[in-house]
Amino acid sequence: MSSEHPQDWNRDSLQLLYEISNTLNLSENLDEAFNNTLLLLIPRIGAESAIIRLIEDDGNMALASHYNIDPALLDAIKTTPLEGILFSREEDSIDEIRKSDSALLSDKLPPTLIAVPIRHLVRTLGVLNLFYTDDVNLDEQTALMLVTLGQHIGQAIIKARQTETEIQKRIQHERNMLANELHDSLAQTLASVRLQTRVLDQSIQPLGNYAVINSIEKIEHGLDEAYTELRQIIAYCRGPVEHQGLQPAIEAIVAKFREETGIHILLQCEHPLPDIPTSMEINAYRIVQEALNNIKKHSQAKIVRVLLSYDNGEYLIMIENDGKGFNQYAIESKAGRHLGLTIMKERASHLGGELKIESEPDEGTRVELRFHYQESDEN
Repeated sequence: MSSEHPQDWNRDSLQLLYEISNTLNLSENLDEAFNNTLLLLIPRIGAESAIIRLIEDDGNMALASHYNIDPALLDAIKTTPLEGILFSREEDSIDEIRKSDSALLSDKLPPTLIAVPIRHLVRTLGVLNLFYTDDVNLDEQTALMLVTLGQHIGQAIIKARQTETEIQKRIQHERNMLANELHDSLAQTLASVRLQTRVLDQSIQPLGNYAVINSIEKIEHGLDEAYTELRQIIAYCRGPVEHQGLQPAIEAIVAKFREETGIHILLQCEHPLPDIPTSMEINAYRIVQEALNNIKKHSQAKIVRVLLSYDNGEYLIMIENDGKGFNQYAIESKAGRHLGLTIMKERASHLGGELKIESEPDEGTRVELRFHYQESDEN
């Protein structure tokens, strides 16, 4: 970028900063904000390509966005060490940017690298890397514009993180309110019905009508299960939204299923499942939970198999059993259909995935969930 006409460049830089600031404010998420920023910036400053990397809690830098980068290089630069690549935080002033050799990241990138710090106040959040095929000397106006841009990006990051925190607080508040309502209404009603049913059972026992006694005991058992499940839902709603990992969560529910039912259940994991966002984790977990609950209640299965698989962003979760199965076409044709199966399919839709349920009477059932997620999908 030429500095022959500083007044013109000053006007152009202000216009560019205005456009980028506007898109940062109007973007719905950081993914969109970063992508739009690079789309506006790169053609105007003559860079060939660019990446944005953010500092993680472990001290490394994770790729957050990229422009005109060979897809084959993305894995190589997905996570990089902080020190020696960003800039020397001890020696450099807060307004300094750094030019260096892009071979620090990859020898397949354009050779000249410009590192622009992304900061909020005095806190360093990440770096904007610009790549040039030829050597480049940034004039003062360009350098000032890039430093200011880094500060704008930093403000957008903090704003997005604060918004996410507020959303999580509102979600937790609503979950607590729902838990309180369930506890004060439905849980109390169920507890009362359970007590009345036991009193009725005890009063009928001396009469020796075993058919009636057996029916009442089944009702008691059903009420006990419903009450236990409701208490679990209340505890889940009251607890914080935690990210424990999809695979550990499924391992825990499989162990619980084995302990409660005595049914032989086999968990197979061909590849460890990478972490996914909490919202996706909850939906996938609930699908597995509903499938296992249906097996426990209806299938009369002797063997259950849960298969977890991951390959290049593609997740597969399969739950199959050798139970009595069901006529899925008859169920789907009924008015209202089976609520549990409908909710499972809705959850799969929220995952952006596909849920297949295959079953025939006396032939068992297979539930197969497929969805896609990679960390780069958010960048």
